[in-house]
Amino acid sequence: MGGNRPGQYRTRERGTMGGDGFTAKSTGAHRSADPRRPLTAIVLALQMLGAYPFTVLPVFAHQLQQHFSLTESALGFLLGCSVMGSLVSLLLVGPATGRLGARRVLQVCFAGLGVGMLAMGMGRSLAAFEAGLLLVGFFGAAAGVMSSTYLIALYPHLKRRMLTVGLISIALPGMVFPLLAERLLRMAERPEIPFADVLHVPFLALGTALVVLQCGLSLVAHRNGHAATEQREPFELRSVLGMPALLVIALAALHAGSDNAIWQWMPKYMDSTFEHLVIGTGTMLALVSGVYFFSRVVLASLPEGIGQRALLVLPGLVGGSVLLAVIWLGGPLAVGLGYPLAALLYSLEYPALLAEVRSTSATRFSTIYAAAVWVSSLVNLLEVNLIGHIGERTGDLRIGLTVGAAGFVAFGLLALISGLGRRNMAPEG
Repeated sequence: MGGNRPGQYRTRERGTMGGDGFTAKSTGAHRSADPRRPLTAIVLALQMLGAYPFTVLPVFAHQLQQHFSLTESALGFLLGCSVMGSLVSLLLVGPATGRLGARRVLQVCFAGLGVGMLAMGMGRSLAAFEAGLLLVGFFGAAAGVMSSTYLIALYPHLKRRMLTVGLISIALPGMVFPLLAERLLRMAERPEIPFADVLHVPFLALGTALVVLQCGLSLVAHRNGHAATEQREPFELRSVLGMPALLVIALAALHAGSDNAIWQWMPKYMDSTFEHLVIGTGTMLALVSGVYFFSRVVLASLPEGIGQRALLVLPGLVGGSVLLAVIWLGGPLAVGLGYPLAALLYSLEYPALLAEVRSTSATRFSTIYAAAVWVSSLVNLLEVNLIGHIGERTGDLRIGLTVGAAGFVAFGLLALISGLGRRNMAPEG
C-alpha cells in the first residue's frame, strides 16, 4: 500500500484535515514532533484495553453457563447483551460526531466502556453482570467506530491504512486476552481461587484504567493545540440511503454478524463436543486473532486498490467453505486448526469492503460505518440467539454454526453478483 507508515506524515503537506483534524503546515519540524503520534498511541492503547470483555467471554462461556446456571438459550442471551447495547448507541454516532467532533465522542465512549466494565466487576449477580455487559456493548461498539473515524480524521490521506491499523489494534488483544482467560480458568481450578474472582477482578482493573486513561486524549490535544482546531460537519442521513452505501452495509452485516457469532459459539461447541482438546479454546481464539493480525498487516502493505475485486469475492467463498467442512467433518484438531485457517481467508474481505467508503468527512464516514456496524450487530444478535435455540432444540450446535459459516459464502456470492470492487462507492472530497 502506498503512502507513509502509520504515525508518520510528510511535513510538506498542507491543508485542513477533516473531522477533528488540524492544519499541518510545512515547518520543517522533525517527524518526532508530530502531535498526532501521541494521540494515535492513546487511541490504540485504549482500544486494545477495551477489547477485553469481547475477547474473553467466549472462552468463559462454558463456565459462565455453570456459574449462573444457564440454559443454552439463556447463555445465548447473555452473550448477546453487548450486541443489544450497541444497537442503541450506533444510531447516535453520526449525529453526535457532527455536533461534538470525533475526539469528544470517542472520549465519552471509552469512559462509558470503562464504567460498564466496572459494573461487570462489581456486580456478582446475573442481572448486574448483564447490565454491565449492556453498557459495554453500548459504548464499546461506538468506540470501535469512532476510533477508526478519529484516526482517519488525523490522517485523511491514509484512510485505508489507518482503518487497517485500527482493525489490527483489535486483533492484537484477541491474541493475548484469550490466552489470559485460559490461564485464569486454570487458576480457578484451585479450591482457594473461585471462578467468580477470576471473572470479575480483571473487569474492575481494566475498567478503572479506561476511565482514567481516556482523559489523556483531551490533555494531549490541548497541549498540542489540536483541540482549538477541531471541526464539525453537519449530519446527513442521506449518506446511508444510496444503493452503494446500502450494499456495503448489507455485506458488512453478513461478514461481521457471522464472524462474531462463530467467535462466540465455537469455544462452547468444542468444550461440549470433544472430551479432549488438542488445542485449547483460548489458544484457538488467539490463533484466529493472530491470523487476523497477520492478514491485515499484509493488506496494509499492499498498494491502494490492488486486488480489490478479488479480495471482496474470493475470501468469503473459500473461507466459508473451509469453515463448513471442518464443522461437519473435523475432529478436535481439525476444528482447532481449520477455524483459524478459514479466518485467515475471510478476514481479508472486511477492510476491503470498508475501503469502498471514500469520504473525507468524519461525520459521513462515521455515519456509514456506524450504520454498517448497527446492522451487523442486529444480525449478530439474531445469529447468537438462533445458534443457542437451534442447539437446545436439536442437541447439535453444528446446525447453528452452519448458519454463521454460510454468511461468508453469501458475502462472496453477493459481491460477485453485484460487481462490487469495480467502482468506488463515493468520490474523494
